[in-house]
Amino acid sequence: MRAIFRSVLRKYRDASIFLKISVLFEVILIFSLSFFMLYTTHQFGSLLEEKELELAKNRIDDLSTFMQEEYNRVYSLGNYIHSGVISDIMSDIHQNESSAYDYNNIRQIQAFYSGVSYADEAISDVIFVSDRNNVYSYTRQASYEVNPSYPFFEKEEIKALLASDDNMFVFCDDPSEYCLRGRERVVSFAGKIFDASLYPRKVIVGLYMINIPLSCFDESLGTGIDTEKGSGEIVLANKQGEIIYANNSETAGTSLTDWEQQDKREVYSDARNLGLSGLSVHYRLSEETLYRVVDTMRKRMMIVLAAAILLTVFYTVKIMKIYQRRTAKILESMQELPKGNFTTRLPIESQDEIGRISDSFNLMCEQLNSYVERVYKAEIQRKNAEMNALQAQINPHFLYNTLESIKSKAVMNQDEDCAEMISILGSMFRWISPTGKKITTLDEELEYIRNYLRLQSYRYNQKLEICIQIEEEYLDYEVPKLILQPLVENVIHHALDGVERDKIIGIQVKKKDTGLEITVYDNGRGMTQERLDEINRKLQSSVEQDEFESIGLANVNQRLKLMFGQDYGVMIRSIEGLGTAVKIRVPAKEYEE
Repeated sequence: MRAIFRSVLRKYRDASIFLKISVLFEVILIFSLSFFMLYTTHQFGSLLEEKELELAKNRIDDLSTFMQEEYNRVYSLGNYIHSGVISDIMSDIHQNESSAYDYNNIRQIQAFYSGVSYADEAISDVIFVSDRNNVYSYTRQASYEVNPSYPFFEKEEIKALLASDDNMFVFCDDPSEYCLRGRERVVSFAGKIFDASLYPRKVIVGLYMINIPLSCFDESLGTGIDTEKGSGEIVLANKQGEIIYANNSETAGTSLTDWEQQDKREVYSDARNLGLSGLSVHYRLSEETLYRVVDTMRKRMMIVLAAAILLTVFYTVKIMKIYQRRTAKILESMQELPKGNFTTRLPIESQDEIGRISDSFNLMCEQLNSYVERVYKAEIQRKNAEMNALQAQINPHFLYNTLESIKSKAVMNQDEDCAEMISILGSMFRWISPTGKKITTLDEELEYIRNYLRLQSYRYNQKLEICIQIEEEYLDYEVPKLILQPLVENVIHHALDGVERDKIIGIQVKKKDTGLEITVYDNGRGMTQERLDEINRKLQSSVEQDEFESIGLANVNQRLKLMFGQDYGVMIRSIEGLGTAVKIRVPAKEYEE
């Protein structure tokens, strides 16, 4: 074990400073977050216990008050039933069953229902059953009517009531047993109805049942934390020791003794008897239930802790890689010097060790700067000379084609139009005369193209339709001089050659991002997809002019790339038999002298 520890310590000592700092940071973070988690869960547990004890007392008070009020109200109704008209009706039915259908009796029972419904909204059902099993019922929701043929005197709870000396039982019941549809469970108050005329003898002539849904008991407890989230259990038990209500629905209907004997470590418990009714409220808060929320919180905090550690490890490794890349960049730059690359420079992002090394490297490279400058200027001069040579190729090539057009027109028609053509040609010659001016405005370039197309329209007997689409704000943008004429010339001598329909040449100008896109299109012969792919491949690879059938197209592409870089140049789209569109892209910049 000691040898392993020494080996790890040696590797740590020899590791990079970035790795050492990262490991130290992670250790401190883990200890800090672990201590914070333990302290927070302990404090949260104490606060939760205090809150639950206060909530327990409030719940006991709420449930006791609600149940006591309901019991007193039902008890009062029971006294009224024994001494009032309901007892007389049941006695009449006991003596003469046909009186069960007497209209006056039914009306008086309905009046009693109306009074009960108005007095207590919690009561959902009132049921009267004569000893001859004549059933009168009121249900707050008509769709849950009581089955009038149900044998209530055969019900186990009713048998127990009749066999006892008590006048009323309170128990948990499922009304779905005697209703026409399924319903939620209720707390049922079932009592005997005696013949008042035979008092003090207690002759049973019927019974009554008054139901209160369990949901009303839930509402009486208010909006506390439910059992699922960690509060204790509260139950309501009757005189017989049966749990008739519990906030945990699975407990309702079970024995109070069994509930009290469950093996649970209690943090707090309490019980309260409700007067002489025999009812009692019991509350129990177990340690398992109380700290269930704490355990959930602890698990979530462990997840957060793990996520925080993983996140910090991720970003620490990422930052470490940044510094490793900086050192790798220094090594790469040093390896470039023997290859003759003296323009390499290292960014100085800070004044740490890497920053000072980068500064020293840049100072060393600065001594070679004069040589690099001379090489750069020589390269610029070479490119300018190459562009001049490329531009010079256009003038004679264009001159020959134009003169051929004038000659053909003069031979065919001996027309005075030749004077106009020569005038146009003179204007064009003056504009393209060498002045050292390589950049012009788009307006001047388009004017030159219009003159050129006017000459060509003479050749094609005015069958050449010209369409130029451009917004006025783009007219002052700068373009290379004579950049469009080779494209238009290609259309005249290649795309439209042999086309019998009216010939169309269009120029469209649009601005896209930081570039100006100028498209020259026609309705000529077009080209096959294979030919189109071949030309675009050559344009992208910047092959020599000798490999192009169209010298003008290669000329324009090379000029644009030499002047503005590889992001600019020529792109072609074409559909065989429909036409071709040639697009050039130049920087969107207003012309300056």
